[in-house]
Amino acid sequence: MLKLAYVGAHLASYLAEEHQVFKKSIDGLQRLSQTLGFELASIHTHVSSRQEAKEIATGLEAQGIDFVLLQNSTFAMGDLVLEFANRRFRLGIWATEEPVKEGAIPLNNFVSMNLQAGILRHYINQDTPFKWFYGFPDHPWFAKRLEPTVAALRAIKRLSSARIGLVGGIAPTFYNIHFAERILRQKLGVEIGQHELSEIFALFKQQSAEKIQATTQQMLDATVGRSELSENDLKTSAAIYLALKNFADLHQYDALAVSDWPVFQSELNVHPGMAFSYLDDKDAIPVASEGDVLGAISMLTMNEINAKKSLLLDMNDLDLERDAVLMWHCGGSPLSFADDHGVIWKNHSTLGRKSTNPPMGAVADYRFKPQTATIMRLGDNGNKLFIVDADIIESPHSGFDGTRGWLSNFRFDQKALSLADLVNTIMVEGIEHHFILGTGNHSEAFHEFAAWLNIKVTKPIFYKSFLQRFGK
Repeated sequence: MLKLAYVGAHLASYLAEEHQVFKKSIDGLQRLSQTLGFELASIHTHVSSRQEAKEIATGLEAQGIDFVLLQNSTFAMGDLVLEFANRRFRLGIWATEEPVKEGAIPLNNFVSMNLQAGILRHYINQDTPFKWFYGFPDHPWFAKRLEPTVAALRAIKRLSSARIGLVGGIAPTFYNIHFAERILRQKLGVEIGQHELSEIFALFKQQSAEKIQATTQQMLDATVGRSELSENDLKTSAAIYLALKNFADLHQYDALAVSDWPVFQSELNVHPGMAFSYLDDKDAIPVASEGDVLGAISMLTMNEINAKKSLLLDMNDLDLERDAVLMWHCGGSPLSFADDHGVIWKNHSTLGRKSTNPPMGAVADYRFKPQTATIMRLGDNGNKLFIVDADIIESPHSGFDGTRGWLSNFRFDQKALSLADLVNTIMVEGIEHHFILGTGNHSEAFHEFAAWLNIKVTKPIFYKSFLQRFGK
């Protein structure tokens, strides 16, 4: 859980105690810790000297605090903030409203926060990130500003210790999803382990008949018995799931990026999408198809920010009449996105369809539930972020077999984008597929995530009929 610290700085000649600034702030933060999901792990009040500030800041680093709210409980001397800058934790500066609007000034803390902001930005002479807050925790600005901070820092903390397993390398010719492991580690903190698919196949062979049978039944129960698969495809998929789970546990991986073709088909005559779906749905281990490491990292990021599961998808078709795009993948997605039609286990819709051999399984087939959604992807070795809000809509077209849904009403930073603008931005910028879909509108948290890590957010390139060049 994200660890926050409260530090109250003041001068004794002002009236923090008389107006219960410390108590009201701490009580409010403790309430917010329950609703926003953080731990108020350290509390310090009455800090008035630089030496006290230095001792506290050093202790907070040792304690592993993630975010410090340095409150100007009253006016505080400008040198205090120097001790909280450029530490291993991230920094928020805070002032509350004055308790009265006339007479002798009780707190004089807004000007103190202004002083600190200027010191951080100009005196230190570095691009030191910080975020300002105003008002007691029940003020209409405060919680709305803290919520995206908690979500963004939770994702950053998750990635800083995340382990991703790349299995089988990147799918043939998918040059757009290549990555530089060293840059990713430096930028985000993630560790990447590379493995051959032979390790999965070895674990596949070790699964007992009893485990495979029990898992097969559990996978059928997950779709209320709805399946069009042969018994062999079901059992093969169950054994692949067990192998992937054993593999992830063995290496302590938080997510996997697996090359799901063509070797799975030549070795096991199957597509592993059903196993991917179940691993994500049951064990909360995201799996990115085609060896997409940044896709797997993007899924982990989305999962932390929206506190739910996410999907890795392509954009496959456009509907100009409804200003909508079809987002789809062949069927390796978690099951919780399904609409009221539910999920069916099916054979893969394209692999082997012109062959005289039996169809290859096995994948999930369902349509997305209409709701607000966020589309995102980390690209360029974690140096760029594509982020757009949208709505999953009802459509007379059910979309292609697999996991899919139509999205429309696109927005960037709360401003409307047309379908043409969306497509133009993706193509001119050369955004790497795949795209990650999560429920809810999380644009603010993703923008903050990017700001803390100095990631460039991709801005819209509005549609024109003439050639538009990247970066021009």
